[in-house]
Amino acid sequence: MKPLALTGGIACGKTTAGHFLLEAGFSHVYDTDAICHDLYSHPTPELLAGMRKNWGDDVVTPDSSIDRTALSKRLFAEPDRAGAFAELNALVHPAVEQRLNEIMARDAAGEDELVLVEVPLLFEIGWETKFSRTIAVWMPREMRIGRLMARNHLTREDAEARLDVQMSDDAKLARADFGLINNGGLDHLRNQCFELVDHLKSTPI
Repeated sequence: MKPLALTGGIACGKTTAGHFLLEAGFSHVYDTDAICHDLYSHPTPELLAGMRKNWGDDVVTPDSSIDRTALSKRLFAEPDRAGAFAELNALVHPAVEQRLNEIMARDAAGEDELVLVEVPLLFEIGWETKFSRTIAVWMPREMRIGRLMARNHLTREDAEARLDVQMSDDAKLARADFGLINNGGLDHLRNQCFELVDHLKSTPI
């Protein structure tokens, strides 16, 4: 069985939903953000060379890891911010996909097991065809702004800028096969996750 994908905008509760889906019956949950962070700490030679070429030596630390803070500043300072993020995605996501496939091959999930991959930019990078079904976590924009300001110690302007470079949660929800509406407490989200798993187990994918 092809895995399912979980997506949603920044600070919408994807990680929490992933934990609940694992609790509800998924056998494996893979986080492409975590894989990406690991690649920034231990980049492949190709990734490191691409970072230097596109954004200079300033985004590479003395120990040859990628300085995410410096990279973020460079990206948000670009006049063509959308173009800069597209260049980053084109550089990073092939490496993430290769590492993800290696990890999934190692775990070798059975055909009857439910497997989930968290992909924040699922639709932006055209990965939805790689999965049997897609799930979007939706949260009201004002709630996401508040969470992002508190979590990342950002001003409202900076939080909105990070939301604005991504596809809206409304658009993600409209394109997904299933939606998880995260506008209440944890129990509200958890109950939806269990209901979704019950549905997936009773309906052929």
